[in-house]
Amino acid sequence: MKKFIFLFLIVLTGSLFASNPEQSFDSLVDAMYAGDAEGFKSCLSSESVAFIDMMLMVVKLKPEEAAVEISGELNMEVTAEDIIGWNSTDLIDTVLASPRFLAELPPREDIVVSGYEISGDSSVVSFNLADLPQPFEILMIKSGSSWKLDQSVIQAEL
Repeated sequence: MKKFIFLFLIVLTGSLFASNPEQSFDSLVDAMYAGDAEGFKSCLSSESVAFIDMMLMVVKLKPEEAAVEISGELNMEVTAEDIIGWNSTDLIDTVLASPRFLAELPPREDIVVSGYEISGDSSVVSFNLADLPQPFEILMIKSGSSWKLDQSVIQAEL
């Protein structure tokens, strides 16, 4: 339990005081690996959270069908009752804890930020995965004094 609290405080502190896109991206990735849905959500733009909320409303229109589809996608049982009771944090928590998601995660140390470029209130963070030659890019936007994952990334993944 102490380890969890320690990890949570590190993620929370990193999220609150992330002053550049690289630090914010690392906070997002750390929250993902810690299975910290609240920490992960705090790294999302308000538009990203609104998009997840909108998708969740649509899913709740046909919870039985959604339960079958989501269960297959995540390789774990999700019931219609689960879905009806979910908020966006619950959905994120379910994804982060799912066997399929966990099986596809590379080791944390294999994700290394190689740089970022800021243009106004947006930034492209470049990162590398070990054993893959090409870098990946992810868009982050400025929100107040911190950088958040842009909605376009969430839309592309969902």
